[in-house]
Parts: sequence; C-alpha cells; structure tokens
Amino acid sequence: MASTVKNHELRQPPELRPVQAPARVTKVFIPLITPYLYGMERAVIELFDALRPQVEPYFLQSNRIFQQKFPIVEEMKRRGFSIRLLPDRTDWERLARPRSVKHFVQMAIAAIRCNVAILKGVRGKDVLYVPGISTAAHSLLAAMYCRLTGRRVIHHFHDLGTTNRLFPIWVRLATDFVHNTDFGFNSVVEKVPAIRGKRNFIVPYIMEVDRRLPDDPEVCRELRAQRNLAFVGQISRHKGVDLLVQAFKMVAAKHPDVMLHLIGEGKEEFRATLQDEISAAGLLGRVKFWGFREDATRLLRFAYVYVHSSPPSRFHESFGRSVVEAMAHGVPVVCFRSGALQDIVLHEKTGLICEEGAESLAQALNRLLEHAECRDEFGESARAGFEKSYCKRAVLPRWQQFYAIV
Repeated sequence: MASTVKNHELRQPPELRPVQAPARVTKVFIPLITPYLYGMERAVIELFDALRPQVEPYFLQSNRIFQQKFPIVEEMKRRGFSIRLLPDRTDWERLARPRSVKHFVQMAIAAIRCNVAILKGVRGKDVLYVPGISTAAHSLLAAMYCRLTGRRVIHHFHDLGTTNRLFPIWVRLATDFVHNTDFGFNSVVEKVPAIRGKRNFIVPYIMEVDRRLPDDPEVCRELRAQRNLAFVGQISRHKGVDLLVQAFKMVAAKHPDVMLHLIGEGKEEFRATLQDEISAAGLLGRVKFWGFREDATRLLRFAYVYVHSSPPSRFHESFGRSVVEAMAHGVPVVCFRSGALQDIVLHEKTGLICEEGAESLAQALNRLLEHAECRDEFGESARAGFEKSYCKRAVLPRWQQFYAIV
C-alpha cells in the first residue's frame, strides 16, 4: 500500500515548516478543457499562477474553445501560461449514455483522441494534475504512463463526486488526492475507503481577492445606495436560488431598503421562472440579475450580507469560494448546512448557518438586517478568519510544501 501522509502535516503554521527551494522547477501538465471561467477554473488558474516559478504549469485546452476566444482562454493568455491545444477542429462527442451505435463509436473515438493528446502532453513533465473525474476519464493513458515512469498523478476534488463508474480504476492510478476541507476529505473517504491508502492533503484554494472598486462609477453609486444581499454562483435549482428568492420576498416586506443581487449565469428557463415569481411579488425593481461578471469579487465589497443558498438536500459544496471571498471583504455569511460550508462559516461568529428552507433563511437574514451591531461583529470576525486561514500568505506555503514532496 502506498505511504500515507497524515493530514495534519500540511496544517502546521508555515513558520514551523519552512519550504526548501527545489533544486529545479516542477513541471505540471494540466488538462483544463472547458469554456467556463467559474469557481473551479478560477481556482486552478490562480493556484498555478501563484506557484510560479517553483512550479511551471502547462495547460491543455480545446482548439475549438481557443479559437472562439472564450473568457477562460483570454485569462490564460493574459497570465502568460503555456497552452497546448487538442486537435479538435470540429466538436467532439462528450462521454454520455450512447443514443445509438454510431453515437457510441463517435464518443469512443473522441475519448481515445483526447487520451492520446493528454499522453503526449504529459511527456517531459513531472506531474499530471487532474481537476475532476470528468477529466480523469480522458487522462487514463497519461496516468498509466506517469505511474510506470514514477511520476505523480494528482486528483483535486473541486466537487465531491465519486459515483462515476471509472472512479475505482482512477483511485488506483492517482498517487495524491487534494481536498479543500476536512468535510470534503471525510465525505470522500466514507464513500471510497481505498483513498486512505493514498497520500491525502487538505489544503484550501489560493485565492486572489480583488479589493478594487468596480470600474463603472454608476455601479458603485447604485450599490452604495441601499443595503445589498448578494449571491455569486450558478443561477440554478441545485444552488437553491429559488429558495433564496422565496426568502427575499419575506425579507423585502420588512426591509424596503434592501436589494437582492444575483451574480452568475444559469439556464434561461430557470431564470425566467424566477423572474415571473419576482414580478408576481411586485419586486422587479429590487432583484437584479447581473449575469457572469469577472469583477464579482469587487461587487462583494458592497454586500451587507452574503447569502449562499445551496440546500444540502440538493447539493453539497466542496468549498464555497464566494463565501470566502465575501469573508475577505468583511461581509458576514448566511447559508445552509451544505457540505464544506459548515467547515468555513462559523455559526454565530462569522455568520449564521440555518436549517434548510426559505423561512429559516429569511429569519437569519432578517436578524442581521435588524441588528447592525451583530452584523458588524460577524463581519469583523469573518475578515479575521480569512486572514488567518485563507489568505495567500497563509495558504501558499502549504501548496509549496505539497509540490516539494517527492
């Protein structure tokens, strides 16, 4: 069985575990074949940017996505990353339940071509970093090559999914598993005990918190004019945005100066349903859909309370990136007991954790809206908690230690 690195080894204060400069740069190959620039993608990009020059990242991206200049491509280019492209001149079929024999063959060809491309890319590198099980399905050949040649295969749990049928095979191929929180580690190990036989690390993201004001003065004036409840993430049912809207209807009746800001994208039909409900309640002017915004963290500085509405019956958060970003700005958080949020939000100290349901959520929000001293106290504790546990100064040495392990 592989050696196990105890989790507490990466949690000691950085000054007690100085990181020795490596004799040479560690080259890491990262398949990040996605058009999105949401939490997971930002986490990967910011992590490897912060680790340079000790770690040199080499990214793989879709040629189709690259040619269409999606925001993630522009961000990768802005940071000067080395980018290798898939040979996908046309759209490839993604792995799914086959609709026909022809569809199965198309998926198989795409999977093989992607596996070969990742295998070619990892040659000459020291580490294969895989940001999720969907990417793992296309990294099987590369992982086998790495294991045969004594290289590391790192799987980072950006979500807590372990139900993929390939996962038992992938557990054998990976050498290291990265978890963002204690909850994430315990949750995964409970489902897949074999992971205990690997090296496991519990390390938060390295996060870049943009403390500047939004570039648009009109936005600043608008957000300063009232008390703001903010949500950042997918506008979707699994994120509980429908429960948040229901809760806001109760809050709005008691607090006429409060606005709800929903920052993120989602399926148009779900958003349309929410807008119909908001309109029927007479709240069209008090709920704003901002869509995807690269300056989301700048908007958070104007939040009076940050609310993360993922209900545990629908979704378990593996980290809660926007929660930590709100804490960095001294904004208290209201949330449900969804996954790792209960590790990050300290109930009655940095925010409030409520029972699942719109009424419970509304009660928690009303409490902070009605008691400014409580809101301010929680906000100060949230900022202190960020500086202690999640700021770059606290987290970067632990990641450096992780990549220094042979």
